[in-house]
Amino acid sequence: MSRAEDLPQGSGSAGGRLRHAEADAEFTPKQLTFRAYMEHSVGCADCDYGNVRCGVAREIWREWRALPQ
Repeated sequence: MSRAEDLPQGSGSAGGRLRHAEADAEFTPKQLTFRAYMEHSVGCADCDYGNVRCGVAREIWREWRALPQ
């Protein structure tokens, strides 16, 4: 199982938003989760680029902070 497959896949999780998980096996779960957060915040009308505004962004940010360095 790759690291990307270890990420949670629930509807509110960052793992569910990783579009290229198989191609990103060289990235850590923390890096993939941060990318998911940034991709979400750029495309979300309720978020301001880089600032947590909506519930989805807050949940992805919590997941990112909980992951080890």
